[in-house]
Parts: sequence; C-alpha cells; structure tokens
Amino acid sequence: MIFRGGLFMVSFFTRTVFLVALAHFTIELCGNFLPVLYPILINTLGLTYSQIGIIALVAGLSEALLQPVFGYLSDQWGARRMTVLSIAWMGTLLGLVGFTWNYLSLVGLVGLGVLGSAAFHPAGATLASTNAGKMRGAAQSIFAVGGNFGSALSPLLVAIGISWLDLPGTMILIPIALLVSLLLHWQLGRDGQLNPHHPNPHLSQRRRLSAMPNGAKIGLSLLVAAVMCRSWIQVGFITYLPEWIESHGGSLALGGQMLAVFAVATGVGSLTGGSLSDRIGRSQVFILSMVLIGPALWLFLRSTGPWQFLLVGLVGALIGLTFPVAVIMAQETWPYGVGFASALVMGLGWAPGGLGASFTGYVADQSSLDTSLQLLIFPPLLGLVCIGVYMAWQRRSVRVLSSDVIGS
Repeated sequence: MIFRGGLFMVSFFTRTVFLVALAHFTIELCGNFLPVLYPILINTLGLTYSQIGIIALVAGLSEALLQPVFGYLSDQWGARRMTVLSIAWMGTLLGLVGFTWNYLSLVGLVGLGVLGSAAFHPAGATLASTNAGKMRGAAQSIFAVGGNFGSALSPLLVAIGISWLDLPGTMILIPIALLVSLLLHWQLGRDGQLNPHHPNPHLSQRRRLSAMPNGAKIGLSLLVAAVMCRSWIQVGFITYLPEWIESHGGSLALGGQMLAVFAVATGVGSLTGGSLSDRIGRSQVFILSMVLIGPALWLFLRSTGPWQFLLVGLVGALIGLTFPVAVIMAQETWPYGVGFASALVMGLGWAPGGLGASFTGYVADQSSLDTSLQLLIFPPLLGLVCIGVYMAWQRRSVRVLSSDVIGS
C-alpha cells in the first residue's frame, strides 16, 4: 500500500509521518516519568496519596481541556510550528521538575509543562492524517506507537538521570527535547507541507464547524465519553502502580520496569488496533478492549512474579488497541474537521483521567490502595455502554451525514 501513488507517496509517507511519530515519541518521553518520582516525593516533600492525585488531576485537566483550543490555534498558526515549539516547551519545563522545592512549585511547573502536550497532540495528529493519503489508519497507528514507545522509555531514562544526579537528574530531558525540536524545525519545514492530494481539513473546519449536524455532535459526544472511561482506568492505574508495587514489597526499579512493560505493550496494541479495525470494524475493536480490560486488571492485582509482567502487558495492550481507533472514529464521524475532531477525543477524552486518579487517591487514603485499584474495573463497563449507544446512533444517522458530505 505504501507504493500506491508512486514515488511521491513513498517519500511523503515515510518522511513526514515518521517524523511526526518521532515528535510524538519525544513529547511522551518528556512527560511520562512522574509516577516514578512519586515514591521519592512522598518521602522528600511529605506528599499524601491525595496530593499525588491532585498533581495527576492538574496535569490531566491542563492537557485535556485546553487541547481543543490548541487544535484551533494550530489550524490558524500552523501545525508544524506548534509541533516544534511544544516539544521544546514541555521538555524544558518538565526537565526542571527535579529542582522544585515544595508542593506548590511542583504543581505549578507540572501544570505549565503539560501545556506542551496539549499543544502537540492535535497538531501532530493533523500532520499524520493529512500527510498519509488513503493510509490514515496506518499513519495514526505509527503516530500512536511513537508516543507509546516514548512513554515506555520515559521512566527508565529519568530513573537513569536520578541515579546519576538524584532528583535534579530530570534535567536529562532538556537537551533531548531541544535537539529533536531543532531537527523537526529543519525537516518538517522542508517536507511537512500538506499532501496536495488530501483535502485541506483546516479550511473545511473553518467553513463547516458551525454547520455540524446533530448526528455528528451526538456521535462525537458518545465517543468522547467512551474514551473518558478508558482514560480513567489508564491514568488511575499507571499513577499508583509504582507505589502499589512498593507497598507489596517490590522496589522502585521494579515499578519502573512495570511501567515500561505497560507502555511497550500499549504501543504494540496501538500498532495492532488500526489494522485490526480495518478487518473487523472500529467499534468492534473498542468493544473488545472494554470487555477484557477489567478481568485482566483484576487478575493482575491478584498475581505475583512473572504473571504480573504478563498481565500488566495485557492491560496495556488492550488499552492501546483503542488509541488509533478512537482518533479514526472521530475523524470519520466528522470528516470536515479532522483536527477539531481529533482534539476532542485526545483532549476532552483525557479529562477524567486526572479526575479518576484523584478519586483513586482519595479512596486509597480512606481505605487502601488495593481497594482503590480494584474499583478501576468499573470504568470499562461504562465505556462499553457508551460505545454501544454510539454504534446504535451511528446506524441511525450515518445516512444523513453521508448525504450531507456528498451534497456539499
């Protein structure tokens, strides 16, 4: 499929899409190490589980609620420029987290730093989709996998920095982010123009957003709600996983290894999800994930030894299946505004992640961490209901939406 359309499509797909995947790798490399720091910060700053949950809440809400805004700004200002600057911003600010001196400074720096992620994701998803021709599913999978592998290496990289320099070792992220930003500025500036064979989604969005039919609005709302449920279990789980490992006699290094396995498995699931949805359907993949996540998590919390690595990988893979699928479903639900639809799923869809982590921390303070993590088997059930209603609604409205697209 890569060779369809000739040498131009080969060059365009490999250079631009893989550069955007590298950008996604870097932004996640700079932003997914905080759970490894939490056990240290509990001791050095005297943090409680609830305070850790608030940090996750601030990070989640700052990124999620502002992502649609940054999606609009990237349409006006340029997705390439937004991509480059967001990496430099996030890597620099979160690289300074190890120098914070109290809880407020930590919350403030994290809240500002994650704005880089909010700015990057709609811009990156737009570049990946608009530069892939008819291979949008494959492009979104590659884009997602880049971020998943960045998430996998983030805790390991920062753990190395901390082993060298103690908490200030987080600054190991700064030179990496700046170097990648310079590379992307050079390469995307030369090769990252929109594919001339793909319709301009930004122009369509400006013209058509106000005319979005009710069917598309309801479909996107249901899809965002399903993604919210997935985000709740994901953020709640990874936020407290290292501390749960330590509370059961494991080490900080083991917690980092578990997070790495989870992130790698999420990447494998993301790589599989797009092509699998082409075979069996987008909604079917989402349903498969929601049905199996709860039992896999329940088994993990009751396992020991190598079984824990296997089951944490299974949880990660099941969550990862839905990453590219959700973005493609949003873009197909509202094809006039690819960037805006993507921002809704990747932005608002993540909002309850921080809220859920905060609630999980509150339950842990009131009872135990084991109890709070066991309650995470319920969000996937809510997500299953949302995606079921989404499927029913799409069957009802797809003819109306298709007629609107064709008629325009």
